[in-house]
This record gives sequence, C-alpha cells and structure tokens, in this order.
Amino acid sequence: MKKRMLVIIMLLFAILLVACSEDASESTEKNETNTGEETTNGQEEETKEVSEEETTIQSDDVEITEEMKEMTYDTIMGYEGVKDAYIEVNGDEITMTLQVGASLNEETRKELGDNFVRNLSSNVSFNYDELESPSKDDYGTLFHLYDLQIGVGTGADDIIQGAKVTSSPKITW
Repeated sequence: MKKRMLVIIMLLFAILLVACSEDASESTEKNETNTGEETTNGQEEETKEVSEEETTIQSDDVEITEEMKEMTYDTIMGYEGVKDAYIEVNGDEITMTLQVGASLNEETRKELGDNFVRNLSSNVSFNYDELESPSKDDYGTLFHLYDLQIGVGTGADDIIQGAKVTSSPKITW
C-alpha cells in the first residue's frame, strides 16, 4: 500500500511539474508577444515622429552641395550612353539635364533620367537624417521639397522633357 501511495504521489508530482512548466512557457510566449507589440508600437511612434519631421523640413533647410552633385555626376556618367550631366538648383526648383547617345531609345532615356533623379535624392538624403531615400514608388523626401525639371536628349533638337511638382508621386514626361 505504501508503494502505491508513493507511486501515486510521484505521478501527481510529475503531472504538477509538467502543468507548471507549460504555464511558464505560455507566460514567456505571452511576454515575448507583448514585447513584440511594444516594439511595433515604438516603431509606429518613430514613424509618426519621422512623418512630423518630414513636414517641418523646408527646401531652405537642405543645401545641395557641389560634392553631392559631383557624386551624382560620377554615378550617372558610369551608365552606358551617357555623355554629359548637369544639375542646377534655383530656389525650390531643381533642373537636371542629361546628354545621351543617339542610339538610345525613348524608354532607355526615361530610365536614365529616372536613375539620375533617384541618385541625386539618395546622395542628398545620405547627408540629412530628416530626408528619406528614394524607394521603388517614391523619389524620396528631397522631391517632396523641390519641384523638378528634367531633360534627356542627344542635343538641342532631340530632348525628352519631364517635370515633377512636390505634390506629384511621379515624373510626367
């Protein structure tokens, strides 16, 4: 009888340990989940702060230096077919021009212009924490502050012109 009691107590003790250890792991999982939620909420707060900062920065707060332009020139000149590049900033408007080879079709010219714009935005945003870099669907915060005029062509007679205002998400060619 004593042996049976000892076996029953041992089984109850084992069951109790297993039950307690499952509760502890569930608690740990819940804490990890809550911690993840806190991180998510923190990220949302950071995103809100960045959005608020984004609206407070003005074009006057951003200086597009010759060094930034040179970095952009160096990159775009590495593309096949590009002969010359120029960037001018006048107030809250950026004018960009690319001279390309006559063998490039219209679509390729537009792609080069798009790359030129994104590269400038990336180079400028690298120097300003308040500016976001370009993404697949956006030219970056720089072009939320500045209007854009861009021309890509072989010479004065063959130019594709594009424009983007700060409120527009894309270049209109």
